[in-house]
Amino acid sequence: MTEPTLERPFTAEVANASEAHALGPEYVRAVGKVISSHVRNELAGAVVFDEPAIALAPAPKEKWLACRIAMEEYGHHLKFNKLAAELGLEDPLAARTLSVFDYELRTWTDFVVLKAVVDLAEVVLMEELKDCTYLPLRHLATKLLPEERFHVAFGRAASGELATAPSNRSALTQAVHDLVHFTLPFFGRSVSPNNELFRRWGIKHRSNDESRVEFVTRCRRFVVDDLGLGFPAVSTSWSG
Repeated sequence: MTEPTLERPFTAEVANASEAHALGPEYVRAVGKVISSHVRNELAGAVVFDEPAIALAPAPKEKWLACRIAMEEYGHHLKFNKLAAELGLEDPLAARTLSVFDYELRTWTDFVVLKAVVDLAEVVLMEELKDCTYLPLRHLATKLLPEERFHVAFGRAASGELATAPSNRSALTQAVHDLVHFTLPFFGRSVSPNNELFRRWGIKHRSNDESRVEFVTRCRRFVVDDLGLGFPAVSTSWSG
C-alpha cells in the first residue's frame, strides 16, 4: 500500500479492529489516540461538570435534565471505552484530560453556558468522525451525535431563558467570555503532528485551526444573534 499523505490521504473503510491492526501500528495509533481522548474526556465532563450541576440546578425539572446529561456522558465514556478495548489500547485514562476541565463550575448559569459552548466544540469534532475511515468509530459518533446536540440545545435554551432577565446578563456575559477562552485549546495546536497523522489516515479531515474557526463561527452566531451579548475577541490559532 502506498503511504498516505495529506495530499493523498487514506480513504478505504476499515471494518473492525483486526483490519485496523492489519494496516499497521501507525493506523492503530491514529485511531487509538482519538478513541482514547474520548474515553478520558467524556468521563471528565460527566464527573467535573454534569454530575455537580445536579446540585446547582434550581428546580426538579432542571435537576432531571442535568441527571439525563450526566447519564448520557457516562454512557459515552463506556461506549468509547468498549472501542478502546476492542482495539487493544493501553489504559486510555493514563494521559491528561483537556484543559477545559480546569474550569471551575460555580453556578447554574455557568453550567448552561458551558453546555452551549463547550459541548458545541464536542459536536464540531464529533461531526467530523461521521466520515472517519474506521467504521466502528464512525458508527459510534453517528449514534452519539443526537445526544451531544441535545446537550447543546439544552444549554442554548436555558441560556436564552436566563438572558430575558436584565439582572442575569452580566453573569451570562462573564460565563461566555470565560468559557470561549477555555474552549479554544480544545481543538489542539495550530501546528500538530497528531492532526497531520489523523488527516493522513482519514480519521479527521480538518486542520485544528479549521475546526476552531467552525466552532467560533457557530458560537458567535449563538452569543450575538440569539443571546444579544458581545462575543470576546479571540484568535483562531493556538500555539500551546
